[in-house]
Amino acid sequence: MSNPQTVLAGPRLDRLPFTRRHRSVLSLLAGGGFFDGFDIYIAGSVLAAMVATHFSSISGNAAFISSTFFGLLLGTLIAALVGDRVGRKFTVHYSLLVYGLATVLCALAPTFQWLIFLRFIAGLGLGAVIVTGYGLWVEFAPKKTRGFWTSMLSFLINLSQPAAALAALLAIPAWGWRSMFWIAGIPPLIVWALQVKYLPESPRWLESKGRLDEAERVLAEFERHVPGLSPVMQPAAAITAPVVRTKVSLWAPGVRRITVLSILVSIFTMATWYTFTAWVPTFFIQQGMSQVKTFAFSFVIMLGAIPGNALAAWLSDRFGRRYTLVVLSVVLGVVALLYGFSSSPAAIMTFGFLFVTGANLLIAIVLAGYIPEMFPTSIRMAGSSFANAFGRAATIVSPYLIAYLFKTGGQSAVFWTSFAMYLIMAGAILVLGRETKSKSLEDIEREELAEA
Repeated sequence: MSNPQTVLAGPRLDRLPFTRRHRSVLSLLAGGGFFDGFDIYIAGSVLAAMVATHFSSISGNAAFISSTFFGLLLGTLIAALVGDRVGRKFTVHYSLLVYGLATVLCALAPTFQWLIFLRFIAGLGLGAVIVTGYGLWVEFAPKKTRGFWTSMLSFLINLSQPAAALAALLAIPAWGWRSMFWIAGIPPLIVWALQVKYLPESPRWLESKGRLDEAERVLAEFERHVPGLSPVMQPAAAITAPVVRTKVSLWAPGVRRITVLSILVSIFTMATWYTFTAWVPTFFIQQGMSQVKTFAFSFVIMLGAIPGNALAAWLSDRFGRRYTLVVLSVVLGVVALLYGFSSSPAAIMTFGFLFVTGANLLIAIVLAGYIPEMFPTSIRMAGSSFANAFGRAATIVSPYLIAYLFKTGGQSAVFWTSFAMYLIMAGAILVLGRETKSKSLEDIEREELAEA
């Protein structure tokens, strides 16, 4: 065992295979993220049901979505402030508790105005859970398979998409839209209790804060699952030793390019994706489909999340992140257009399924791995959350833009806009992006700071 005064958390984690302790951390983060995603993805079905029962309207739905994402925006900014200062573990804990409790209260909301307020409170928690979970998991995953395991976390989290669609199909016709909030709110409180007891803090973060004894204890939990492990000595680890800490900011030379890219990618990824998930069921209702048929179509389409995230786990380590994302963005823009011009049930489900597959592939690579792994450890939560906050801000504005486009130009206008966003994103990644495949987080940081 290496001396606690030379912890070298990065090299010691990167040399490990995937252990039982890794599996435990993955399960705990996936549990919280799954119900976070489930809570967000119920919006489309709940909104469609509220319109059908006259509890809400198109304009009311826009207010519901915007209040949710305004809470998500503030929650993400709180994560940016807290995650790097107080710790990743604490941020995951408080956010999970807040959104679980608030979502349960949404089921009891007496009026639409109360529902909007409670949805905002839930958003404060929802905004921090996934972004912090991805950032924490990036710091545990071994470098050679980091793309696979970060995508695997996204895969498990985004199983919430078909799960939410299936729950809506079964629960809303039988028990009404309020039942979805009960289903979304109670399980996270159970996961929260398990995380409090079993989720460790990132040893990379602990080491960066000088809390070496704590970092050593967490590393020992992982290393004891690998018998015969040789110590990592300082000379042997020199090329991946912790970067000498200087004052690093999001706008420092070498880092600002990553900050700008992350902001652009977050805006376009979130605006296009949440446009689809939140509004498609309402589009179906407005076209005269029944609730049961709408939710059945949505369920089939959302099954695309499964192959999408599975493909991400395979592609990101095999072909790398940068060019995979460029090609994928262009393809998604085309599929979005094809979906927008579809009219037959077969075409709607086919192109909708393909869009969900590609969008989940994009989200898995970008949000789960590419953005957090590019930022230095000392500002990883700040960088990831700051970029994510811009994406959340876009989702606050986009419902009103989408409502306007839909009323004036139909859903084809909505998806032409999505097409343009995907092309801009492809260009930004091509010009500003860097490849991170098979590199340690410390090496990525060193390359960036060397540009200063």
